Amino acid sequence: MKRFKFKLQALLNYRKHLERVAQQDMARTVMEVSDCEHQIGSLQTTHGQSAQRLELLVEKGVAAQEFKQHHAYIGAVTQMILEEKRRKTQLEKILKKKRLVLKKRSIDKKAIERLREKQAKEYNQELLVMEQKELDQISSLKKAREISNDAQ
Repeated sequence: MKRFKFKLQALLNYRKHLERVAQQDMARTVMEVSDCEHQIGSLQTTHGQSAQRLELLVEKGVAAQEFKQHHAYIGAVTQMILEEKRRKTQLEKILKKKRLVLKKRSIDKKAIERLREKQAKEYNQELLVMEQKELDQISSLKKAREISNDAQ
C-alpha cells in the first residue's frame, strides 16, 4: 500500500511560510521598541547629567549666553525624549497589530496541521484494518490447508 500523502501539503507549507514571515516582522518591531526604550533611557541620562552640569555652572557663576546655550540643550534633549516616547507608543500599537496577525497566522497553520493529523490517523486506521484482513485471510487459508491435509 502506498504512503500517506496529504493533498493540502502545499497550503500547509504556504501557511507555515506566512507564520514565519509574521514572526520575523513582529521580532523586528520588538527590536525597534527595545531600541526606542534604550534611546529614551540614554536621553534621560543625558538630560540628568546636563541638568547637574548646569547647576554646577550656575553655582560657580556663568555668563548669560552660556546659560542660554545649556538651557536650550536641555530643552532639546527634553523634546527628543518626548518624541521618542511618542514613537514608542506608536511602535507598541504596531506591535499589538502584528501580534494579532501572528496569532491569526498561527491559528490558520494549526488548523491545516490538525486536518493533516486527522487524515493521517484515518489513513493509519484504514491501513491497520486492511492488514488485519490480510492476516485473517492468511490465517484462514493456513487453517484450511491444515484441515485438508488432516482429512487426506
